[in-house]
Amino acid sequence: MKNLFYLLALAPTLLSAETFTIDTKVSEVTVYPQGVEVLRTGTYSIPAGTHRLVLLGVPASDPDTQLSTMQVQADGLSRSALIIRGDDVPWHDYVSDEVKQAEDRVTDIENQIATVEDRAETARLRAEAARHKIAFLSNLGRNEGLAGSDAENLRNIAQMVGEESLNAENTAQTAEIEARKIEEKLVDLEEQLNAAQADLAALLPETEERLFIAVDVTAKAASEGAISLSYIDFYNADWQPGYEFDLKTTDTPEVRIDRRVLVTQETGENWQDVRLSVSTLQPVGQNSASRIFPQRRSISEYVANLEEPVVEAPVVVEETAGFAPDPASVQGTGITYTLSEPISIASGSEIAEFALDSMTQSVELYALANPSRDETAYRTARFTNPYDQMLLSANFARWRVNGVLVATDSTASIGPREEVEMGFGPLYALTVKRDILGRSQGDVGLISRSNQSQERAQIKVENLTGETWPLRILDRVPFSEQDDLEITWTARPKPSEENVDNRRGILAWELELAPGQSETIQLDTKLSWPEGMELH
Repeated sequence: MKNLFYLLALAPTLLSAETFTIDTKVSEVTVYPQGVEVLRTGTYSIPAGTHRLVLLGVPASDPDTQLSTMQVQADGLSRSALIIRGDDVPWHDYVSDEVKQAEDRVTDIENQIATVEDRAETARLRAEAARHKIAFLSNLGRNEGLAGSDAENLRNIAQMVGEESLNAENTAQTAEIEARKIEEKLVDLEEQLNAAQADLAALLPETEERLFIAVDVTAKAASEGAISLSYIDFYNADWQPGYEFDLKTTDTPEVRIDRRVLVTQETGENWQDVRLSVSTLQPVGQNSASRIFPQRRSISEYVANLEEPVVEAPVVVEETAGFAPDPASVQGTGITYTLSEPISIASGSEIAEFALDSMTQSVELYALANPSRDETAYRTARFTNPYDQMLLSANFARWRVNGVLVATDSTASIGPREEVEMGFGPLYALTVKRDILGRSQGDVGLISRSNQSQERAQIKVENLTGETWPLRILDRVPFSEQDDLEITWTARPKPSEENVDNRRGILAWELELAPGQSETIQLDTKLSWPEGMELH
């Protein structure tokens, strides 16, 4: 990045002005499927006159887009110039107030621990001194100089040694008890220290690379107020939706839909208590319709040539539209969601998940089976999306039944008020089985006049659960768009529906199975086609 980057507003940069430094912090962010718009705020208090306000704290996470998209607003001030520098930045050792407070907290607790340890050591020194006195008194009783002493003198010495030794033992014991009581305070202090160090560690991933941003302003009178700057970082933040679908299997079954947002950011700065919005818009790429150019065509006299003509590709000149945003990253039709409570997200590789809202919708509950692919039926709910907005496709979704987690997977988008059929895990005791009872191909050969293929399939379902289940079974028969390929089929019992969801050849049976009940479906298909043709 170049050493200096100037955005001149109204007049040349002031050559002499009083400088005020202003600490700014992130107050609002709008996260896009790729990128983020950051709003930082601070306060100023300046006398009348012309001044330079240096705005501290902006990390250099994506300098090019930050510089090109930066805007500054200052209440009640007339702005003359905005100066931005990316290299040789003063205040390169800038540390946010949050980090300073966390560091001070760690230092304070460490000092408290050192004080407690010193007090405990002082108590133990008294105990050690008492033990030295006891050792001295013990050696005194073994002094050879006492051998010639009379009985009275020895009695007095013995009494003195005993009394002093007892006092010393009491002193040592009292000092040890005092030391242990003092050290009991260390347990709580060490827990506080661990918590404070964890808080500090959560703040430390912030980058040391900062931008120098200065705005030259004029105040007609002594003023104080708010100053804000905003910029876009296209590469270091993103969000995606997440969902939880919780099915309640009561007499009136319903599903609760919890919408969530998952946010990651690596802007080099921790967001503390910010107002978070997430948007489906993407402020990058083509922003207007492409230009269309006239197309000129011409003809010329045809000249016969026995050789293979050389055909040159036509040259089409069109204006390039620039790169288009990834369709997978631009979802919805421009919806922005704003969380109701301030949030905090550390800069790094962590994923922060936040609840957006929740809605409940009644459902039609049944079991759905696909015997050609599965060996069990699946608990299924049919319901209408209760939102007037699209439920965007998501890589992270959870399904619960009565609060119990049954599945995690991705989910496709669901349109506003769209009816959806959604699975809620397998019903292992509702078994399905599809067997081929017979398959034949006749009249196959060089002199055959026709070809045929016949198949008989049997589908058996059995309810081993303790409750009655409405069951929907899906299977298929082949279809043809050629008159020469004739396909006929019969099913016993007959399907309840053919060409399900306008998919040709898909059949559906609607059954209701009581506990212990089983049902069998027989499906016969026949294909016939002329000789000389091959079936695909």
